Amino acid sequence: MIIQNALMCLALNIYHEARGEPLEGQIAVAMVTMNRANWDTTEVCEVVYQRKQFSWTHRLSDPTPQEPTAWAIAKRVAHRVIEGQHDDITDGATHFHTRAVRPAWRHSLQKTMTIGEHVFYVQR
Repeated sequence: MIIQNALMCLALNIYHEARGEPLEGQIAVAMVTMNRANWDTTEVCEVVYQRKQFSWTHRLSDPTPQEPTAWAIAKRVAHRVIEGQHDDITDGATHFHTRAVRPAWRHSLQKTMTIGEHVFYVQR
């Protein structure tokens, strides 16, 4: 049951944060989520729904995915990441933002890469 919950929370995070990104970008968002959870599936939902961490969790009243193809991809990516079928392409990143914003917290972290519209960071 815990893994099913983790899969759902991770898939929702991938869908809402990165559904318009290339596959590599969706995998990277999943990696950030898992890195924050220390790869503990019992912590994934807590990480995803932690206050003010992912914008969709406090912005959407109904997080139900509306794009079936994107939702199917997000679920597949979540499953593969949790099963360890992807390497951490982010080099341990725990944070990301879109190129459209410039959050103040980025200065306290080290940029690891940019994929699509997302910039990824790791703790220094």
